[in-house]
Amino acid sequence: MPRSAYEQVADDLRRQIAAGVLKAGQRLDGNAKMAERYGVAAMTVRHALDILREEGLIVSQQGRGTFVASDPPELEPSEGNAQMADELSEIKVALELINSRLDRLEGQVRARP
Repeated sequence: MPRSAYEQVADDLRRQIAAGVLKAGQRLDGNAKMAERYGVAAMTVRHALDILREEGLIVSQQGRGTFVASDPPELEPSEGNAQMADELSEIKVALELINSRLDRLEGQVRARP
């Protein structure tokens, strides 16, 4: 049976925390921005965040936002997390290459009369 949208959002955020993509103390995007990124309703994001809050992975501060917990509980390391971290590293390298190429092309366009 497929997982609900809020569970999928919670799973993704949980994986990002476990992989160190989202670091302790880091502020999360607002609900509206996350809802847009995940293609879900803001209520779905709120439900996902409630789950992570109950798990002790995130904390919310009135008027300040939602943050990755400073001392989140240990998540079970898994082969999937390591594979995802490797994949994220590869994507980061690819993005750096793309940004470098974009900078070079923009420079060439500006240099033309």
